[in-house]
Order: sequence, then C-alpha cells, then structure tokens
Amino acid sequence: MSTIASNAVSWLPNVIIALYNFIATFFVLFYYDHTMAFIALLSAPFLLLASRFIMRRNKEYRMKVLQMNSSLMTFEAETFYNFDTIKSFGVADHYSKGMRDWQEKYKKVNLDYNMFSIKTGIFSNVLGTMVYMVAFGYCIFQLLAGNITYGTMTLFLSQRSQLSSSFSSLVSIIPGMLNSSVSAHRIRELVELPREVHLTEESEAMAKAAEEGFEVRMTGVDFSYVEGEQVISGSDFVARPNEIVALVGPTGEGKTTMIRLILGLIHPGSGEVTLVDRQGNQVEINADTRRYFSYVPQGNTMISGTVAENLRMVKEDATDEEIIEALKIACAWDFVSKKEGGINGKLGERGRGFSGGQAQRLAIARAVLRDAPVLLLDEATSDLDIETERQVLRNIIRQRPNKTCIVTTHRPSVLNLCQRVYRVVDTHVTQLTEEESAKMVMDF
Repeated sequence: MSTIASNAVSWLPNVIIALYNFIATFFVLFYYDHTMAFIALLSAPFLLLASRFIMRRNKEYRMKVLQMNSSLMTFEAETFYNFDTIKSFGVADHYSKGMRDWQEKYKKVNLDYNMFSIKTGIFSNVLGTMVYMVAFGYCIFQLLAGNITYGTMTLFLSQRSQLSSSFSSLVSIIPGMLNSSVSAHRIRELVELPREVHLTEESEAMAKAAEEGFEVRMTGVDFSYVEGEQVISGSDFVARPNEIVALVGPTGEGKTTMIRLILGLIHPGSGEVTLVDRQGNQVEINADTRRYFSYVPQGNTMISGTVAENLRMVKEDATDEEIIEALKIACAWDFVSKKEGGINGKLGERGRGFSGGQAQRLAIARAVLRDAPVLLLDEATSDLDIETERQVLRNIIRQRPNKTCIVTTHRPSVLNLCQRVYRVVDTHVTQLTEEESAKMVMDF
C-alpha cells in the first residue's frame, strides 16, 4: 500500500515536469541547430528498444523479491509461534539453519535485483557518454569550421545534457510504475477473493426466534476442497435445541469440515445447510447467521491481556458478574479465582501462565458468555479430564436449556450425554444407533 500511495502521489507531478523540460529543451536545440537536436536524442532509440526487456526483467525481479520477503516472514512467524515445541524437541539448530537458508535466499534474490539495476545503470551511463562524445565531436567540427562560437558550443553541450537528463527522468519513472503495478496486482488478488454470501433480510427475521433456539440441519450435502476428491458425500445431519450432538471419527475424516460448513465458512457443492427456528422457518447458512453461533476451535486461542479482556472480546459490555458466571459454567472459576487479580489477572502471549486444560476452559467460558443459540466445540475439551469434560457439558445444557450443542471429539467419554452421535468416516456422515454408541463407550 505504501509503495502504491507514494508512487501515486509523486508520479503525475514528476511526469509533467520531466516532459515539460524535455520538450522545451528539445525545441531550444532544434531552433539553433537541427542536427545537434537529433544528436542529443541519439540515445533515445536504444533506450526505447531496451526498455521492454528492462521493464519485463524489472517486474520479474520485483515479484521475486516480494514473494521471497513473504516466505521469509511466514517462516519467522511460524518459528516464533511454535518456539516452545522447537525447544522441547531440541531442534533449535535445525530451525537456525533453516533461517540462515531463507536469509541466504533472500540475500541472493536482492543481490540479483541490485546487480540487474547496476547493469542497466552502467548501460545507460555508457550510452550517455557515447552520445556526449558524438555531440562534443560535432561541436568541435562546427567550431573549427567557424559555423559556431565557443559560447554557442557551450550552450549546445549544456542543453544536450539537460535533454538527456529530462529523458532519463522520464525513463526512471518506469521502475516506480512497475513496482506499483506488482504491488497493485498482489492487492487485487486479495480484493478479488470470492465475497461471502449475506442474506440480511432472512437473518433479521430469524433474530426474533433466537431466544427459543435453533435447529441445525444438513441435507444431502456434498463437499470437496479439490475437484474429484470428496470430503463429505450425500450426508445428512441434525442437531436441535437442548441437545448435545456428537461428531466422532478418525482424524482427517471431515469433522472440522462439518463445523466449517455449519458456520458458513465454506459452502456445499450440493445439498443445503440451514438454520431452522421453532416455527419451522429456515434460512440457508451464510455470513450473517454466524451471530447465532459460539465457536471454540481446536488449539489455544487465548491472547495476551487479562482474563476479562479475553472474554469481553465477544461481548464488550459484559459485566464482571456475567464473566464470573460464564467461568463457573466452564469449570474455570475455581482456578481463576485463585489467581492474583481474579478476572483481572494477566495472561501471557497465547495464554502463558495457564495450562492447556485451563486455556481450553477459558475459551469455552468465552463462548458461553457470547450466549449464542448454537455452541460448536471442535475438539475443545481434548485437554480436559473426563469428569471435567462431562461437567462442563452438563452445566451448559442445564443453565442454557435452549442451546444447541455440537461437539467434535476423538473420545467417546461423553457419548452417553448426547442425544445423537454421528460418525464421519469414508466421506459419509452416518447416525450411530444406541448400541453402536454404547459399544464405542465400552471399547474406550
């Protein structure tokens, strides 16, 4: 953005000034001596012929520099993000070597770009010097022939330098334009990403029914990230208010994809995913229906700040009493109350200062505080012991009776709390019978 903005501000004035100087100087020379005017422009055809190659190469190098800079920043961010894991495995040397490799690649790309710029600069200077020598020789010839005076010769040479300088100024604007073009192309890629679907009118009609809860329904859903590689095939699913519904299955079979479909982050290739109120009115899942969902994703989602600040992310006007109630429902108040400062106690980056299980309970408390009709827990209780996991789910349903709770899990320890259990395997989502659910619990 800064590249585009700075070039946009300076480009037009620079072009106007350089073009004016070029035209004015050329006509001054042309007025005194036609031949001298055209000698002064002798470098122009060569520069114009070379400009296409120079512009193409300049654009290629600029793109490589930006891509390499992006890759290096990604590597750095991922390294610092997983620093504890790197240290625990004792592979810091490996990542140090990786960093040096990326820095070496970054240096090479920039050096290549600088070398190209130096070569094009040398080419321009050599060409300019050759033209100067031709002009100087022509002036000497005219001076010896008595056609001009020494003062006229000095005028010719100074105006020739001015003409070359103006032409070079025009040419030098091209790299800035190319840099802006490359940067604009990268921004345009972001701007042209598919827009999310909004169905505002239908969503507003559903808002009145939110207190009574919603049913989440999927009918005949097919989905694939890559054409020809199905993740979900011809599958149905339903979860109603005052229910806990489980999604179980092996890792990588599509449980998180189901959650993303329910949230409207992705959309089925065929079939439909809808939100249905108590009166049977339904609306297709879209960006506006996310207001009715509380979502606890996998992993640690805490940020630096206080416990209260982390929870108020989803409800800015929440009172301390509401925060404490949410913490109690998530079985988190027992350890938060013992921390110095209580809900105003500090968390480090990514929840440092709390265990993984505690961070998960804080994330669940945040989702409870949002108090949306549908609660999605994506492996959100994986770090909890079985007793705490069961207690959290009981608390949610007991204190929020109209809530629809959907849980993805590898552990069948809470299946006897669920009204329905769906298994995701081999791209199909199928409902388990009570006997199959009971057998899963026994096998666990």
